[in-house]
Amino acid sequence: MRIDFNIQWETPGSKQKLDQRLLPLLEKIHQSGSLQAAAKENNISYRTAWELIRYWNEAFQTSLCIKERGRGSKLSPLGQKLVETKRNIDTDYSKTLLTIADKLNNEIKELIGQNTRNKPCLVSCSHDLAIYHLQSICEKTCQYDIEFQSRGSLENLKLLNTHQIDIAGFHFPEGVLVEHLAPKYSQWLDDEKHILIQLASREQGLIVKPSIAEHVTSISDLTRRSLRFVNRQKESGTRVIFDELIKLNNINKKEVRGYENEEFTHTAVAAMISSGHADIGFGLKAVAVEFNLSFLPLITENYVIAMKKSMGENLTDHIRTIMKDPKLKRRINKLPGYSAKLTGKIIHAKKLLS
Repeated sequence: MRIDFNIQWETPGSKQKLDQRLLPLLEKIHQSGSLQAAAKENNISYRTAWELIRYWNEAFQTSLCIKERGRGSKLSPLGQKLVETKRNIDTDYSKTLLTIADKLNNEIKELIGQNTRNKPCLVSCSHDLAIYHLQSICEKTCQYDIEFQSRGSLENLKLLNTHQIDIAGFHFPEGVLVEHLAPKYSQWLDDEKHILIQLASREQGLIVKPSIAEHVTSISDLTRRSLRFVNRQKESGTRVIFDELIKLNNINKKEVRGYENEEFTHTAVAAMISSGHADIGFGLKAVAVEFNLSFLPLITENYVIAMKKSMGENLTDHIRTIMKDPKLKRRINKLPGYSAKLTGKIIHAKKLLS
């Protein structure tokens, strides 16, 4: 048995609890600009979603969502504020609660005499489409109890080094960016302590609204005030790479309109552009293709799994066997901009960062 903590939203006075489906629904409306798409993403019917919005419109005595004729749905200022607050809570408090819960559960196992070696193997990975396929196969075939979580690349490596997780997923670019970013990563990677396994290589670049694609030919075009940019969150590997790219191209972040607008996944960035809430972003070619958006490639990078050697050779060999599964490789190669050529190969931190 495992104990976890959740933050419960309540209305003052009446102590009425906010329906747990409301905030995820509002978040998807914000990303997609469509109530119907948001309902589908949250596995509820359109009618249920509409009734949920209607009920809480009355409870708050103002609209949370505004339907625009011919343009779908968008959040009202109050709806936007609720979503923004949820994201701040997820960023600042949920991770703290997760750490406290992990510590408590380990202590409970010790107190009741359970062997702590039987605890789940904790995996935390930055957002990636190939990871979803790896997780799916692990859940069906893995001999070990593995729990997957999602955080930014650098945060994952920090947690690996403070023994809060067992496996970290991160991505690191090839080419000119290596020497500029290596110091940020080298402090967390040690060939004496860690085993690094390649999952895939992938392309990142500018995701662009098709109607303006012919006018966007380089990263320098981000300084045009007519373009609305959507960014990734701090501590994500993609944000670290993007910040270094604009620095190398002598672009001041203050010149990028929308630099402060953050989303937590590549998919969310593409959804913002597809729904007309932004014109351009930085992310994966695969999500640009998925949302029928234009793409300007800028970098190729390696997505890597870092494991503690102390986990033992049996687990390492088992994970590599799963990664070399032809079914996984086929799924990765079908993702636009991805390659599974080196999937399952052990690489060395010193070589990756040099």
